[in-house]
Amino acid sequence: MFFLSRLNLRVGPLVAAAIAASLCACADMGQQAPAIRSPDAIYHHGKIVTVNDAAEVAEAFAVSDDRFVAVGDNASVMALAGIRTRVVDLRGATVIPGLSDSHDHLWNSAKFEFRGVDMIGVTTVAEMQARLRAAIAKAKPGETVFTTLGWSISPAPTRRDLDAVSAEIPIALVGSRQGKGVVNSAALKRLGISKANPTFGGTNVPVDPAGEPTGAPPGYPTSLQMMEALLPPLTPEVEDMMVTKAMAKRNALGITSTRELSIWPQAVTALQRMRREGKLTIRMALGLEYPEQLATANYLGSLPAVKRDDPWLFLDAASEEPWPPGSASLGEFTAHIREVRRLGWRTAPHVGADAARGVTYDQATDQTLTAYEAIDSESSLSGKRWYMEHVMFATPAQMERMARLGVLVSVQDAGYEPPARAPLPPERMAHQNPIRGFIDHKIIVIGGSDYTSPNAEEYEPNNLMIPFYFYVTRKTKTGEIVTPSEKVNRDEALRIFTVNPAYATFQEKIKGQIASGMLADFVILNQDLMTVPDEKILATRPLATFVGGRQVYAAPESRF
Repeated sequence: MFFLSRLNLRVGPLVAAAIAASLCACADMGQQAPAIRSPDAIYHHGKIVTVNDAAEVAEAFAVSDDRFVAVGDNASVMALAGIRTRVVDLRGATVIPGLSDSHDHLWNSAKFEFRGVDMIGVTTVAEMQARLRAAIAKAKPGETVFTTLGWSISPAPTRRDLDAVSAEIPIALVGSRQGKGVVNSAALKRLGISKANPTFGGTNVPVDPAGEPTGAPPGYPTSLQMMEALLPPLTPEVEDMMVTKAMAKRNALGITSTRELSIWPQAVTALQRMRREGKLTIRMALGLEYPEQLATANYLGSLPAVKRDDPWLFLDAASEEPWPPGSASLGEFTAHIREVRRLGWRTAPHVGADAARGVTYDQATDQTLTAYEAIDSESSLSGKRWYMEHVMFATPAQMERMARLGVLVSVQDAGYEPPARAPLPPERMAHQNPIRGFIDHKIIVIGGSDYTSPNAEEYEPNNLMIPFYFYVTRKTKTGEIVTPSEKVNRDEALRIFTVNPAYATFQEKIKGQIASGMLADFVILNQDLMTVPDEKILATRPLATFVGGRQVYAAPESRF
């Protein structure tokens, strides 16, 4: 059977005429004409931003099963309609490829965002205590009362604040996906933490001047293990609930793919189960860690070889930990990535400062590059597409090293939110997130949110219009324009969230563009993202989101 998806071209009048001619020729020769399947759906009279290499804009496209099968002008695509084809008039709406959040923490945030006493948006100790008291009144004997993340209270609540609610019932105030926060005295007792034993899992916990544990956990990953020791274990039903809600929030923002980073074995198992059961609405490339960070390579070695034949879910890379010199020495990190490579994987280390350890941005960047160069000298990294996460203050000299290695840089919205304290001199701060510099050095840039949680100031911290806006305007949240020389144009910015992420995960032949043969992941927008005034970019919202041709979100006001 002949399918239009095999054309690998936009269908136009000449192509349609050629198809008709070939069918007539077959008939004249007495041969049976090949059947041409009509599309399942056609979307027409829109502005279709294809994000192909030529940056073409089309008027219409057709979808069959989960693929685009034709992209072109209204007349030629509409001519493909059959009796069962659903025909949708876009009425001038702009359509873009599905967006990719290339640095997401869906799982790690979801397990603390959709369970527990809701603290999202809470800004005072009094309100926090009131919500806890209401929950304690309903608590079952012996269970821990725990909260969501998403609160913003300054100064941060203390063990004493929680003890004022209850010193008998264990309370865990969760502060982040990495297990930051504080617990009360009853929770410390349950964990076996005391002045005589101020440790958890062999790691010292913070103590006050008198040697009493403060209730705050130690650093990551022990912080996460300590919090999770107090919480009820995740069941398949809870896993489904939290992942489904997290995916729905992302679909509502036009996100159809993510790189899901820093996930531990349970998350891998759960997501693979949900994939088998057909429950995913987000395509995920998984970045894996192990709770014992330097044992990550051993964990990877126990897994099947990396394959990317499933467009919905696949194991992609080792993730953010360890990284030098924040969580491993240069020697340890180099040995780690050498083993990762031997096992057929690649890395995605966090590259940033660590004030607690006295690590600067330049030290983290230079040592990561030094380790990469050592591996490259043994066998070239060219074409291997190794990642570097964050790298928010890279210098031109460091960019030259990245370009020689062919690494990919994963950036977020750093710079949009003015820092409370500038960690570098003004000139370096001005070039925070030097996107223009990366692109000019021929470095592939992918964008993401580094998802934390909703809070009182930003309910949608993973709205990719935020970094898009910052990249094209260099305007901060307070309205200050910083280093306009680092601006990129809108075509370049859109590529950072579409075709570049597809390239990063070796999927550039199946997604990231609106083109014949590609997966039909697309977003119908409420306005033209490519032409609206700068100050309206942040108001861009999906009217509808589709993954593999299937609608996974419709805005309340949407007619699609």
